[in-house]
Amino acid sequence: MSRSNILRSLPEAAGPGTVVVAVGRCGVCGSDVSAFKEGHPYPPFLSGHEWGGTVLAVGDGVPGLVEGDRVVAGTPPACGQCSMCRAGHAQRCDGLMTLAFGTHPMPPRHGAFAERITVPAEMLIRIPDTLDDDQAAMVEPATVALHALRRRPPTLGETAVVLGAGPVGLFAVQLLRITGATRVIVVEPLQRRRDLALQFGADLAVGPGEEALTVTRDLTDGRGADLVYDCVGNEAAFTAATELCRPGATIMMVGAASGSFGVTPLTWLSKELTIETSLAHLNHEFGITVDLMAAGRLRTAPLHDLTTGLDGLPDVLAQLASGHDYLKVLVDPRK
Repeated sequence: MSRSNILRSLPEAAGPGTVVVAVGRCGVCGSDVSAFKEGHPYPPFLSGHEWGGTVLAVGDGVPGLVEGDRVVAGTPPACGQCSMCRAGHAQRCDGLMTLAFGTHPMPPRHGAFAERITVPAEMLIRIPDTLDDDQAAMVEPATVALHALRRRPPTLGETAVVLGAGPVGLFAVQLLRITGATRVIVVEPLQRRRDLALQFGADLAVGPGEEALTVTRDLTDGRGADLVYDCVGNEAAFTAATELCRPGATIMMVGAASGSFGVTPLTWLSKELTIETSLAHLNHEFGITVDLMAAGRLRTAPLHDLTTGLDGLPDVLAQLASGHDYLKVLVDPRK
């Protein structure tokens, strides 16, 4: 299909309950790269889910949004009607992940690797003009980190380890400093990313393996970390998490592991570990992230390696799939 044909098919009017948004920037997520590399089934809307833009058209029955508003993509709010909501578990509402699972009654036909997108109004979060397009595209991954820290925040005096210095891990480092961790150790194999972790406030940034174990024990008088955030999501990282933490510690799984891997339950038992998980984010948490970015307390610019146009996206995905160390690539559909 030619570019002119694509342009003619861009949405103009919004139906009831929906909004048409001109995409400003869309971030390339690790899940986009995995789907590209492995070819596993992937809901169309998830292909380009880290984005911000400007409202072009508002459908009937949409309160609080007008043409020209700047917005980011979020998670729908809890419905208040399902059995989970009625039982007081709105944070696990049946409808929260309907967009990701492709079961929402008004599912977007595609993700935001596009010039325009039509989406359910309930998933949009207004942002101030003080946030630029690059920042807006990083609100979603930052909110993934924020959700994890809200599920298990550090307390004063605790030592926290972050496994993986990708975008989520580096946002976690910044949030750990805001929320009061006394020491923050980052475990990451790539030197460039370790340097960024130090720039974002980590006390130490080391490679995986014996170095990480030695440093963590030395810094904690031999005990181990109080809290480990696994922002990688593979067997090696989870095994490292159990080794790095002290008896009675908490491991928070943040990275999305694909497939299955082996564990050693006896290690959990012997240390009486608490294993917790953190899935994505909640609607109201996006506003917290936006406020922190607007206040300058969450920095995004050092994460941004490259901006490409839509025509360059296939090449970038191929490079990322082959292991190229881009930290965060943003797509500008107008470029």
